[in-house]
Amino acid sequence: MSPNHNDTPVDLEVGQAASSEASLSEKEEYNTHQETMQSNESKTTPILNTPTAPPSAPTHQSPPPVSPEDNPYGPKTPLNAWRKFLVFLGIAGVLFLAAIDQTIVATTLPSTAKQFNNFADISWVGTAYLLTTTTVQPLYGAASNMFGRKRSMLFAAGIFMLGSVLSGAAQSMTMLIISRAIQGLGGSGIIALSMILVADIVPLRERGTYQGLIAFIFAIAAVLGPLLGGVFSDKLTWRWAYFINLPVGALAILLLILFLHMKRPKNVTLSQHMATVDYSGIVLLVVSIVMILLALNWGADAKYPWSSAVILCLLIIGVAVGVVFLVNEWKLAKKPIIPLRLFSNWSLAISYLCVFLQGFIFLGLMFLLPLYFQAVDGASAIESGVNLLPFAVLGSVTAILAGMGMSKFNTYKEFIVAGFALGTISAGLLTTLDEGSSRGKALGILVPQGVSMGLTVNTLLLGVHAQLPDKRDIALATSLWTFLRTLGGTMGIATGSALILSSLSSAGASQYANDINAIHSLPTDERAPVLHAFVVGLSRFCILITIMTGLGLIACLFIKKVPLGNRQRKQNKDGSSQGNEAPFNIIAE
Repeated sequence: MSPNHNDTPVDLEVGQAASSEASLSEKEEYNTHQETMQSNESKTTPILNTPTAPPSAPTHQSPPPVSPEDNPYGPKTPLNAWRKFLVFLGIAGVLFLAAIDQTIVATTLPSTAKQFNNFADISWVGTAYLLTTTTVQPLYGAASNMFGRKRSMLFAAGIFMLGSVLSGAAQSMTMLIISRAIQGLGGSGIIALSMILVADIVPLRERGTYQGLIAFIFAIAAVLGPLLGGVFSDKLTWRWAYFINLPVGALAILLLILFLHMKRPKNVTLSQHMATVDYSGIVLLVVSIVMILLALNWGADAKYPWSSAVILCLLIIGVAVGVVFLVNEWKLAKKPIIPLRLFSNWSLAISYLCVFLQGFIFLGLMFLLPLYFQAVDGASAIESGVNLLPFAVLGSVTAILAGMGMSKFNTYKEFIVAGFALGTISAGLLTTLDEGSSRGKALGILVPQGVSMGLTVNTLLLGVHAQLPDKRDIALATSLWTFLRTLGGTMGIATGSALILSSLSSAGASQYANDINAIHSLPTDERAPVLHAFVVGLSRFCILITIMTGLGLIACLFIKKVPLGNRQRKQNKDGSSQGNEAPFNIIAE
């Protein structure tokens, strides 16, 4: 399975090899570009003063052409339309399982805790998955560069399936928590590698449509998860929330085995790969993230007060270790997990800031809005999920249309700006919700929020891909995107939970933070102040996300606009020139 370096560029729209004339033309353009870049390097100064920092972005706006030999991770052979469909179907299958696993468990926890007679540790079923999912996401980008995309994806899917079997067969709460952590190790890789594989097999200009479909998968999973979890708990058993992964996952993995054939770096042994692994970076990153996430989750769950020595020590040590990690990546690591050179491009750095903000806003709202419906309307967890269905569907449809629009108009920045602008308006309107607001008002406000989500959720990833100075960094850049979005979402959930807990505590009702539905069991005169305290906490969170969305709107105005197509000019023998759409390469167009 060594890579075939004699492959010619591939036009993915027709699935045929490019002609020899086009191949020679592309190589000539590549050589010319390399000479230009070498000239530019002597005139520019990296922002980060390191030997590995790249030069400042070139002044031209089109992404540089990349020779076929610079595509060591793409498909071994051209993908025709049918094979591309089957590969994407396999990717979508495992991605849907990883996405729905983040939400399906929520409505199974009461019956799970009841069977094991252990309510004290039930929150760890979700926390264990969250910890491993967030922690190892940056590692999969580097791993896929070393061992190949297909091997890494099959490994991640296999670990996820193993965790599913163990979770469904768990005979104690401890076993279930450990099994969920194993699931998270696999689910993290599935999410990161799905994005990486789509970038490998789909040209940049067409990628928006596919990423819109991925956004649709995430949105549907977010809504269907609680519904299916409730059905399994009520009609069958909570164990089916995990066992359902087996038949769907097996079919998806089979499609990937049969139809996904990717190149791998040649002439590099396993021992050579292992010698370049950033072991110190892995340890430092894991320790830092685990400590910070534990502090956020324990504080949000009221396990410890925010001012307690435990929370403060975890946060201080976690941040300190994170600083050491950055120094290691900057100065010591030969092949860093997170190359800081990505942040030497200020436009890329701004894009990543927007990714973090978008994760904070979207995932925070997806977690807290169902609680609002439960507290104000007395809705069940399943009914709350139904209330979010229009929001999810609208966001998904918008994401698909935005992807098609990006392909048609050859741009992404306008969609990002429009998304943050609409999100700022919607977040401001959310601050007006109170205990007297109707369900119709809440759902109406969610309409622009859903459109905002669809316009930004994966558009930012396409912007990151378009701005990469070196397209061979696409796996590392994509895994960093998934990591920052997940980290932002984790902090959004923790911050929102903390604000609601603080407000309830001030009303002497902190015991209702983890059991919102119990508010409706109170007498009317006792219920009103508790419900008001909950709404005040939610309103404070909405004020915060309004500020953060506004910050994202200002920041995204400074993102560079890079055309998604790679239209080159071809000189004729008579000296005239004509537009020529260069064949799309799979990694860098």
